[in-house]
Amino acid sequence: YAPDFSAETNGGGEALAYALMVLAREGAAAVGDLRYYADVKGDDFATPIAQAQLAAALASYGDQARADAMFRKAAAKLAGLGPDEGQIWRVDYGTRYRDAAALLTLAVEAGSTAIDREALTDRIATAGTNLSTQEATWALLATNALIDRPGADGITIDGQPADGPLVRVLDAGAVTPVVVKNDGVDTTLTVTTYGVPSEPEPAGGNGYAITRTYYTMDGTEVTLDGITAGTRLVTVLEVTPFAYGEARLMVADPLPAGFEIDNPNLMSAGSISGLDWLDALQDVQHSEFRQDRFLTAVDWTSDQPFRLAYVVRAISPGTFHHAAASVEDMYRPDFRARGETGSVTIAP
Repeated sequence: YAPDFSAETNGGGEALAYALMVLAREGAAAVGDLRYYADVKGDDFATPIAQAQLAAALASYGDQARADAMFRKAAAKLAGLGPDEGQIWRVDYGTRYRDAAALLTLAVEAGSTAIDREALTDRIATAGTNLSTQEATWALLATNALIDRPGADGITIDGQPADGPLVRVLDAGAVTPVVVKNDGVDTTLTVTTYGVPSEPEPAGGNGYAITRTYYTMDGTEVTLDGITAGTRLVTVLEVTPFAYGEARLMVADPLPAGFEIDNPNLMSAGSISGLDWLDALQDVQHSEFRQDRFLTAVDWTSDQPFRLAYVVRAISPGTFHHAAASVEDMYRPDFRARGETGSVTIAP
């Protein structure tokens, strides 16, 4: 039994559509149920991916006409949403990019010609570089679905035909040019460069700013250019949104080599006695106090800043590099920020 739903109520049918697709792939769905939801509730699903999943379920049972109709509904809903999306809360961890990639994947796998494959492919290929896990996964699935599509004929690399997917990794010291020739239809080639910056990146970000400050246990701000081994300090991270947003944030603060986390329980209620000066957020979704970094997940739906805190202890004399703290919207990773890098000097 599934409760009635609309695009605004009872989850918009999103979980139902996914369940029906999984059941259909295993041959365990009732085709009458699939047809009912397509004919009666097809416009009530809240997201394009939900409509595409119902379409995929119908295609699994050979009902291509209804599948194509649902794929067209999904494409129309996606087009109506437009290409841009603000920082809004989606319980399914999705974005319009994710839905576009999922629609393309499911339609191609179902053999449907009801969507504009070229338009969706271009939308996915030109959307940017920072992808969430959901977006990257569905983009990869879309690529896999399109592998056998004609379009790569006529391409040669150094005179050799490029049959199927091709990845070529070139070392920075390579001096021999790579000759790419295309005697067929226009084809998109992607060139990716990667490496380690020679200089630390400056502080900055899109949508957020993050700062890191150290205090003594009584609340006096300190610098890290001459502390002694054994000293305990409170690390305070402050994240400032540039505007109102709804986000699942991951905050990461790498530790310098001379520090270790002293009190993993500081963020737990009742564990900050003696730190009355500290106004830090304690209602977080998850925190990890690793050997080399502090990580915490925060659901934040506000334009106001928040602070996180934990206690460190200086343990090893020396001068150490201190990597920048960072914050990132895990499902819209274009919204991110990094703080200042620095150094730590610990005296014996």
